Amino acid sequence: MDINRITEESSMKGITLFIVLVVAATVTAQPQPGEIFKEFVYDPAPALHFSQLDPNCTRTFDDGSEMPQLKKSVVRPLNLDLKEAIRAEVSVEYWGGHSGTADQKFRVNGNDWIMIPQPHNTPTAPQCYYRTMLGNEAVNVPLPQLRHGVNEFQFTCGAQICHNFNWGFFWVYSFTVRIYYKSSRPHPQGRMQSPVDGETIGDHTPLQVAITGKTAIKQVDYIGYYNDFDWDGNGVFTEWQFQTQYGVLRHHMAVSTCPPYAADWSNRWIPDQSGQMKIMAKITDVNGMCYTTPAVENITLVRAERSVKMYTAYEVPEKFGVRVGTMMTCNINIPDDISKATAARLVLSTWSAAHADAIGLNNKMLAEQLGCVHNYSFDNLQVPIPLLKKGINTFFIYSDTHHHAAEVNWPGPVLLVQYAN
Repeated sequence: MDINRITEESSMKGITLFIVLVVAATVTAQPQPGEIFKEFVYDPAPALHFSQLDPNCTRTFDDGSEMPQLKKSVVRPLNLDLKEAIRAEVSVEYWGGHSGTADQKFRVNGNDWIMIPQPHNTPTAPQCYYRTMLGNEAVNVPLPQLRHGVNEFQFTCGAQICHNFNWGFFWVYSFTVRIYYKSSRPHPQGRMQSPVDGETIGDHTPLQVAITGKTAIKQVDYIGYYNDFDWDGNGVFTEWQFQTQYGVLRHHMAVSTCPPYAADWSNRWIPDQSGQMKIMAKITDVNGMCYTTPAVENITLVRAERSVKMYTAYEVPEKFGVRVGTMMTCNINIPDDISKATAARLVLSTWSAAHADAIGLNNKMLAEQLGCVHNYSFDNLQVPIPLLKKGINTFFIYSDTHHHAAEVNWPGPVLLVQYAN
């Protein structure tokens, strides 16, 4: 495939859109160290998701028929335990849907609509970027809106505010209601045992929790606060690192289901940290009650013989999707001397990228296609060292498909480069 020819023949058509959005402020949340809670997950099985259409959409199917079944805000029941509850929050796993789809929200038991969190740090409105948000950010729900027992959740969305083709539409994979409880509620207990505050760690870090409670333990998940690829899609690189898949933690440090609940953090491709790290354990008992241990802090990552640096994308376009013979690009700057580079990887989040025909760097194709059709994927491509440049490196994606576009999710790809010290 002649990538240079495609580059010359393809043009990236973009309209810079400056939008000031005035929205009601919502408080985002997630489990913090030392909290007691239980998670109630809505799983749409046997379906993999449910769809929501702008109720004012006038678009029809190809045969001219309307889409009334998608306009309905279907009631989705979920049984909650509010005994000794002190607060509640909801996290949503969703694909942002058609470009520009806005006003994505939910409500509980017929109360006021609550906006679903959107990605951070987008140059223009986040709805103008392809996005897949996977559960790291939650929004508070007033406790009086909830009932002990069955609760009714509804979702909806609005029109496209940019790149409009009259089809406001998105998918929800799952949502999790997290109920926090008083300390008097029976719950698992424990503390981090390894590492300890102020410890220096290297590759393949041992993780250990000391269980101090009396309840039977189902599993222990280890979660770290550090800088890494944006696995949850919220546009933040330094945070408590995890995503959820139908309510189950993914892309966190490690999980253990057997006593003594030790684990090993395989962190060879975690980038060097400019700041200090924190680590906590989420302990879940056989009754589904969870406890997050106090975090061990001031953890320093040191590697004696090598280093790993992460370079993030810039000039990431809105509507970063390609089809019908189009190519789009973004840039990644490497300011460092690459003469000591020994390995490199390109990491990216996509949606329906199995519809791509070429994905690569600096006019060199690294993969014809990757990921899934009509679903999200996280992929890790090896990059030949001679392909890297000091300075600007250009990522590209191209597709000839007449089906759904191959999309690159915000905040775009990253390059991870390993150097010999």
